[in-house]
Amino acid sequence: MENISTTFYGQKTRKTHSKAPRILLYLMFLVLMIDLMPGLGLGFGLGLSAKNLFLYLLLILIAIRIALQPSGLRLVDLDIHIPYLVLMAYAALTWAISTIFDPTYNSIRGAISFKNQLVDLYLFFFVFRYGIHRSEDYIWLLKAILVTLIISSLITLIDFFNIPDLGIIGEHKGRLEGPIGAANQYGALLAFLIPVCIGFMPRDTKRIGRYFWVTGILIMAALLVATGSRGALVAIIGGSILSVIYLRHYLNMRLVITYGTLSLILLVAVAAVVLIVYPELAQERLEKTTSGSLETASSGRLSIWRAALLVMLEWPVSFLVGYGWNAYEASGIWKSAHNEYLDRMFELGTIGLSINLYLLYVLVSRTRRLLSDSSENMRRLQIGYIFAVLIMFVDIFFVAIPDPWTVIWVITGLLFGLQSLVETNGQSAEDPTLKDSDQIENKHGLKRA
Repeated sequence: MENISTTFYGQKTRKTHSKAPRILLYLMFLVLMIDLMPGLGLGFGLGLSAKNLFLYLLLILIAIRIALQPSGLRLVDLDIHIPYLVLMAYAALTWAISTIFDPTYNSIRGAISFKNQLVDLYLFFFVFRYGIHRSEDYIWLLKAILVTLIISSLITLIDFFNIPDLGIIGEHKGRLEGPIGAANQYGALLAFLIPVCIGFMPRDTKRIGRYFWVTGILIMAALLVATGSRGALVAIIGGSILSVIYLRHYLNMRLVITYGTLSLILLVAVAAVVLIVYPELAQERLEKTTSGSLETASSGRLSIWRAALLVMLEWPVSFLVGYGWNAYEASGIWKSAHNEYLDRMFELGTIGLSINLYLLYVLVSRTRRLLSDSSENMRRLQIGYIFAVLIMFVDIFFVAIPDPWTVIWVITGLLFGLQSLVETNGQSAEDPTLKDSDQIENKHGLKRA
């Protein structure tokens, strides 16, 4: 059978496959990283930026490819698309109602927030999921993105410890503020990336690439401690426990206990090194945590949550339908709810929160369903992703993460693209630890479902 592939433009090539799509997607990710960096935003106003223009260009190219393909586009991720689209539709409905009936509601800010926090995230997932269609492209792009994030972590570490001072990364009250989001947001992103990198890391100890991944993971752990994000640390512990319970039929419990203990010892050692260098960070975090006041220990979160619930009690129907999209920002309670579940409840009620929770549940349930049909290396990547998502489930109880969500949905799109090969065509998803040149010959990845 002839080896035929289709590029972004729908052009057929024989025996060679265009690398343009994955390169364009990687450039898209680089633009996204620059746009997310504090002080380096590429915005033009009204929610538009170079990131959005690049994103819309890729969507146009994908649309052209779909139009030129006889088979068109097969949306095999309906369990994600449907709840996400329903969530957007309900949020849009509450925005419209607030715009019409509430004269104090800022409809423009609400629309911009709707685009940034819902529409753009969906489009990023869509582009990275459907912009490419071959396993080696998904693997190459996932590897390139993770390596880029590790390199950015290394630069962040160098700048934070002033070896030398690059003047790129800032800090607030001694806490590291990374290239993506403030301290708590960056801590949440690192907590998500660590298990994903562990899952992607080559298992062969003789490979020099393995040492690169180990070093990158240690750097991320050090930066996580430097953020001073107690929520991220609690999320790693709590999310890992949830993951072990959720995956108990797929994990070797003896190895879980062994590696869990070693990881905890290693994390304590890394934390000790960071806190010795920055003792003021340890003192400030310890004083808050051990204070006799729950208000101080929670950094004011309890007051914020209490105030939000009291406002909802003023109109009990809000527990069902919410006050409307972006209503929390206009409430005057605080600039952030520091709890994404409460934020969804406040704005979209139980209806919106339930849809959001179901959408997040699908991410892990669908991945777990494929574990028994996956190769060993692919299974490790899937398990790492499940750990990462469940860690994020816990983390967003303590902090809102608008910036890290973009990276999370990009990685989700790539992983679900890999998984779709076995779900739709029965193709194998090659060993994610192999070199790209080896992927074409390797056919032992995911078994046919």
